[in-house]
Amino acid sequence: MSKTFHLSYLTALALTSCLLTLSSCSKKAPVADSPKSDPASASAPVDKTSASSKAAKTEKTTKKSKAAAKPAAPKKDPNVTSLFDGKSLGKWKSVQFGGEGEVFINDDKNLEFDFGAMMTGVVWKDKTPPATSNYELSLEVMKLSGNDFFLGLTFPVKDSHCSFIAGGWGGGIIGISSIDDLDASENETMNIEGFEDNRWYKIKVRVTDPKIEVWLDDKQFVDLELKDKKISVRPGDIELCIPLGICSFQTRAQYRNITWKNIKAAVK
Repeated sequence: MSKTFHLSYLTALALTSCLLTLSSCSKKAPVADSPKSDPASASAPVDKTSASSKAAKTEKTTKKSKAAAKPAAPKKDPNVTSLFDGKSLGKWKSVQFGGEGEVFINDDKNLEFDFGAMMTGVVWKDKTPPATSNYELSLEVMKLSGNDFFLGLTFPVKDSHCSFIAGGWGGGIIGISSIDDLDASENETMNIEGFEDNRWYKIKVRVTDPKIEVWLDDKQFVDLELKDKKISVRPGDIELCIPLGICSFQTRAQYRNITWKNIKAAVK
Protein backbone atom coordinates (compact mmCIF):
# COMPACT_ATOMS: atom_id res chain seq x y z
CA MET A 1 0.00 0.00 0.00
CA SER A 2 1.37 3.40 -0.97
CA LYS A 3 2.00 6.17 1.63
CA THR A 4 -0.51 8.47 -0.10
CA PHE A 5 -3.35 6.01 0.26
CA HIS A 6 -2.42 5.35 3.85
CA LEU A 7 -2.64 9.05 4.77
CA SER A 8 -5.99 9.46 3.02
CA TYR A 9 -7.36 6.48 4.86
CA LEU A 10 -6.18 7.82 8.22
CA THR A 11 -7.68 11.25 7.47
CA ALA A 12 -11.07 9.75 6.60
CA LEU A 13 -10.99 7.62 9.70
CA ALA A 14 -10.30 10.66 11.88
CA LEU A 15 -13.14 12.66 10.32
CA THR A 16 -15.54 9.76 10.83
CA SER A 17 -14.52 9.55 14.46
CA CYS A 18 -15.15 13.28 14.98
CA LEU A 19 -18.56 13.05 13.35
CA LEU A 20 -19.54 10.16 15.56
CA THR A 21 -18.41 12.06 18.63
CA LEU A 22 -20.45 15.15 17.66
CA SER A 23 -23.51 13.00 16.94
CA SER A 24 -23.21 11.36 20.33
CA CYS A 25 -22.93 14.73 22.09
CA SER A 26 -25.99 16.08 20.31
CA LYS A 27 -28.08 13.04 21.36
CA LYS A 28 -27.09 13.34 25.03
CA ALA A 29 -27.76 17.10 25.29
CA PRO A 30 -30.87 17.57 27.50
CA VAL A 31 -33.76 19.33 25.95
CA ALA A 32 -34.90 22.30 28.11
CA ASP A 33 -38.30 21.68 29.62
CA SER A 34 -40.99 24.17 28.76
CA PRO A 35 -41.85 26.26 31.81
CA LYS A 36 -44.77 24.92 33.85
CA SER A 37 -47.27 27.17 35.55
CA ASP A 38 -47.09 27.31 39.33
CA PRO A 39 -50.44 26.06 40.78
CA ALA A 40 -49.85 28.16 43.86
CA SER A 41 -49.54 31.34 41.81
CA ALA A 42 -52.83 30.76 39.92
CA SER A 43 -55.67 32.85 41.29
CA ALA A 44 -58.35 30.91 43.14
CA PRO A 45 -61.83 30.80 41.55
CA VAL A 46 -64.31 33.46 42.86
CA ASP A 47 -66.92 32.09 45.23
CA LYS A 48 -69.99 33.68 43.68
CA THR A 49 -72.32 32.26 46.34
CA SER A 50 -70.22 33.79 49.14
CA ALA A 51 -70.08 37.20 47.42
CA SER A 52 -73.84 37.19 46.83
CA SER A 53 -74.48 36.28 50.47
CA LYS A 54 -72.24 39.09 51.70
CA ALA A 55 -74.01 41.60 49.42
CA ALA A 56 -77.42 40.47 50.72
CA LYS A 57 -76.25 40.84 54.34
CA THR A 58 -74.89 44.31 53.61
CA GLU A 59 -78.21 45.33 52.01
CA LYS A 60 -80.18 44.02 55.02
CA THR A 61 -77.88 45.90 57.42
CA THR A 62 -78.33 49.09 55.41
CA LYS A 63 -82.13 48.71 55.45
CA LYS A 64 -82.11 48.08 59.21
CA SER A 65 -79.93 51.17 59.74
CA LYS A 66 -82.33 53.31 57.70
CA ALA A 67 -85.32 51.89 59.56
CA ALA A 68 -83.65 52.61 62.90
CA ALA A 69 -82.82 56.17 61.80
CA LYS A 70 -86.43 56.91 60.77
CA PRO A 71 -88.25 58.54 63.71
CA ALA A 72 -91.28 56.68 64.99
CA ALA A 73 -94.66 58.26 64.32
CA PRO A 74 -96.06 59.99 67.40
CA LYS A 75 -98.71 58.02 69.23
CA LYS A 76 -102.24 59.27 68.72
CA ASP A 77 -103.90 60.60 71.86
CA PRO A 78 -107.18 58.66 72.28
CA ASN A 79 -108.68 61.66 74.09
CA VAL A 80 -108.23 63.99 71.11
CA THR A 81 -110.88 64.14 68.37
CA SER A 82 -110.61 66.15 65.16
CA LEU A 83 -113.80 68.11 64.48
CA PHE A 84 -112.84 69.11 60.93
CA ASP A 85 -111.01 67.00 58.32
CA GLY A 86 -110.48 69.65 55.63
CA LYS A 87 -112.60 67.70 53.13
CA SER A 88 -116.20 68.37 54.12
CA LEU A 89 -118.25 70.10 56.80
CA GLY A 90 -118.81 66.71 58.42
CA LYS A 91 -120.94 67.24 61.53
CA TRP A 92 -121.02 71.01 61.00
CA LYS A 93 -123.73 72.84 59.10
CA SER A 94 -124.10 76.41 57.96
CA VAL A 95 -126.20 78.60 60.25
CA GLN A 96 -129.16 80.36 58.66
CA PHE A 97 -128.71 83.77 60.29
CA GLY A 98 -130.32 85.63 57.39
CA GLY A 99 -127.96 87.52 55.09
CA GLU A 100 -125.09 85.20 55.98
CA GLY A 101 -122.07 84.82 53.71
CA GLU A 102 -120.96 81.63 51.98
CA VAL A 103 -119.45 78.82 54.04
CA PHE A 104 -117.07 76.54 52.13
CA ILE A 105 -113.88 74.48 52.11
CA ASN A 106 -111.21 76.41 50.21
CA ASP A 107 -108.33 75.10 48.08
CA ASP A 108 -106.06 74.96 51.14
CA LYS A 109 -108.59 72.63 52.86
CA ASN A 110 -109.50 75.27 55.41
CA LEU A 111 -113.00 76.22 56.50
CA GLU A 112 -113.75 79.69 55.15
CA PHE A 113 -116.51 82.23 55.83
CA ASP A 114 -117.22 84.91 53.26
CA PHE A 115 -118.64 88.34 54.08
CA GLY A 116 -122.21 88.37 55.33
CA ALA A 117 -124.66 91.19 55.87
CA MET A 118 -124.37 90.37 59.57
CA MET A 119 -123.12 87.02 60.89
CA THR A 120 -121.79 83.92 59.09
CA GLY A 121 -121.01 80.62 60.76
CA VAL A 122 -121.46 76.92 61.42
CA VAL A 123 -123.06 74.92 64.22
CA TRP A 124 -122.54 71.35 65.42
CA LYS A 125 -125.36 69.15 64.10
CA ASP A 126 -125.63 66.99 67.20
CA LYS A 127 -127.77 68.57 69.90
CA THR A 128 -125.49 67.01 72.50
CA PRO A 129 -121.84 68.20 72.41
CA PRO A 130 -118.99 65.75 73.12
CA ALA A 131 -118.90 66.98 76.74
CA THR A 132 -120.07 69.91 78.85
CA SER A 133 -117.07 70.13 81.19
CA ASN A 134 -113.48 68.91 81.56
CA TYR A 135 -112.41 69.39 77.96
CA GLU A 136 -110.24 71.57 75.73
CA LEU A 137 -111.42 73.07 72.44
CA SER A 138 -108.67 74.26 70.10
CA LEU A 139 -108.45 75.76 66.64
CA GLU A 140 -106.45 78.11 64.45
CA VAL A 141 -108.11 81.16 62.91
CA MET A 142 -107.06 83.81 60.41
CA LYS A 143 -108.82 87.06 59.60
CA LEU A 144 -108.73 87.86 55.89
CA SER A 145 -110.54 91.20 55.92
CA GLY A 146 -113.19 93.05 57.89
CA ASN A 147 -113.48 95.28 60.95
CA ASP A 148 -115.30 93.17 63.52
CA PHE A 149 -114.97 89.83 65.24
CA PHE A 150 -113.47 87.05 63.16
CA LEU A 151 -114.14 84.46 65.85
CA GLY A 152 -117.23 83.91 67.92
CA LEU A 153 -116.64 80.48 69.47
CA THR A 154 -119.70 79.21 71.32
CA PHE A 155 -119.18 76.25 73.68
CA PRO A 156 -120.88 74.41 76.57
CA VAL A 157 -120.18 75.16 80.23
CA LYS A 158 -121.92 72.50 82.34
CA ASP A 159 -125.66 73.17 81.88
CA SER A 160 -125.16 76.47 80.04
CA HIS A 161 -123.18 78.02 77.15
CA CYS A 162 -121.11 81.11 76.38
CA SER A 163 -118.95 82.51 73.56
CA PHE A 164 -115.33 83.54 73.29
CA ILE A 165 -115.12 86.65 71.09
CA ALA A 166 -111.91 87.68 69.27
CA GLY A 167 -111.78 91.02 67.44
CA GLY A 168 -115.19 92.37 68.47
CA TRP A 169 -116.48 95.93 68.85
CA GLY A 170 -114.41 97.44 66.07
CA GLY A 171 -111.77 94.69 65.81
CA GLY A 172 -109.78 94.75 69.07
CA ILE A 173 -111.77 93.34 72.00
CA ILE A 174 -111.51 89.78 73.24
CA GLY A 175 -113.38 88.15 76.10
CA ILE A 176 -116.29 85.94 77.18
CA SER A 177 -119.93 86.75 76.45
CA SER A 178 -121.71 86.66 78.77
CA ILE A 179 -120.91 86.68 82.48
CA ASP A 180 -123.64 87.82 84.85
CA ASP A 181 -125.47 89.09 81.75
CA LEU A 182 -122.55 91.33 80.78
CA ASP A 183 -120.96 90.77 77.35
CA ALA A 184 -117.23 90.60 76.58
CA SER A 185 -116.88 94.38 76.30
CA GLU A 186 -118.24 94.91 79.82
CA ASN A 187 -117.07 92.07 82.10
CA GLU A 188 -113.78 91.13 83.80
CA THR A 189 -112.57 88.95 80.90
CA MET A 190 -112.32 91.91 78.51
CA ASN A 191 -108.91 92.55 76.93
CA ILE A 192 -107.79 94.64 73.98
CA GLU A 193 -105.56 93.04 71.38
CA GLY A 194 -104.34 94.15 67.95
CA PHE A 195 -105.05 91.55 65.26
CA GLU A 196 -103.36 91.39 61.86
CA ASP A 197 -104.94 90.25 58.61
CA ASN A 198 -103.62 87.08 56.94
CA ARG A 199 -102.00 85.72 60.08
CA TRP A 200 -102.90 82.50 61.88
CA TYR A 201 -103.78 82.70 65.58
CA LYS A 202 -104.01 79.71 67.91
CA ILE A 203 -106.97 79.60 70.29
CA LYS A 204 -107.43 77.14 73.14
CA VAL A 205 -110.44 77.08 75.46
CA ARG A 206 -110.36 74.90 78.56
CA VAL A 207 -113.52 74.23 80.56
CA THR A 208 -113.28 72.46 83.90
CA ASP A 209 -115.69 72.22 86.79
CA PRO A 210 -114.18 75.20 88.62
CA LYS A 211 -113.25 77.57 85.78
CA ILE A 212 -113.04 78.73 82.15
CA GLU A 213 -109.60 79.42 80.71
CA VAL A 214 -108.63 80.78 77.30
CA TRP A 215 -105.24 81.10 75.59
CA LEU A 216 -104.35 83.11 72.50
CA ASP A 217 -101.03 82.04 70.94
CA ASP A 218 -100.01 80.39 74.23
CA LYS A 219 -100.69 83.56 76.23
CA GLN A 220 -103.51 83.17 78.75
CA PHE A 221 -106.15 85.89 78.55
CA VAL A 222 -109.03 84.36 80.51
CA ASP A 223 -108.87 82.64 83.90
CA LEU A 224 -112.42 82.82 85.21
CA GLU A 225 -113.63 81.14 88.39
CA LEU A 226 -117.16 79.85 87.85
CA LYS A 227 -118.31 79.90 91.46
CA ASP A 228 -121.27 82.27 91.88
CA LYS A 229 -121.12 83.29 88.21
CA LYS A 230 -124.00 83.25 85.75
CA ILE A 231 -122.80 81.96 82.38
CA SER A 232 -124.84 82.56 79.21
CA VAL A 233 -124.62 83.54 75.56
CA ARG A 234 -125.45 87.07 74.52
CA PRO A 235 -129.14 87.30 73.52
CA GLY A 236 -129.59 87.40 69.75
CA ASP A 237 -128.48 85.55 66.63
CA ILE A 238 -125.47 83.92 68.27
CA GLU A 239 -127.89 81.71 70.21
CA LEU A 240 -128.23 79.76 66.94
CA CYS A 241 -124.65 78.51 67.54
CA ILE A 242 -125.65 76.49 70.62
CA PRO A 243 -124.40 73.92 71.63
CA LEU A 244 -121.14 74.35 69.68
CA GLY A 245 -120.52 76.87 66.96
CA ILE A 246 -118.10 79.15 65.12
CA CYS A 247 -119.09 82.47 63.57
CA SER A 248 -117.82 85.84 62.38
CA PHE A 249 -119.45 89.26 62.05
CA GLN A 250 -119.10 91.08 58.71
CA THR A 251 -115.62 89.60 58.41
CA ARG A 252 -113.95 87.08 56.09
CA ALA A 253 -112.01 84.45 57.98
CA GLN A 254 -110.54 80.94 57.78
CA TYR A 255 -110.36 78.13 60.34
CA ARG A 256 -108.35 74.93 60.62
CA ASN A 257 -107.10 72.28 63.08
CA ILE A 258 -110.34 72.25 65.07
CA THR A 259 -109.93 69.66 67.82
CA TRP A 260 -111.67 68.49 70.97
CA LYS A 261 -109.78 66.94 73.87
CA ASN A 262 -111.33 65.33 76.91
CA ILE A 263 -109.31 65.95 80.08
CA LYS A 264 -109.42 64.62 83.61
CA ALA A 265 -111.51 66.43 86.17
CA ALA A 266 -109.53 68.60 88.55
CA VAL A 267 -108.75 66.91 91.85
CA LYS A 268 -110.59 68.63 94.67
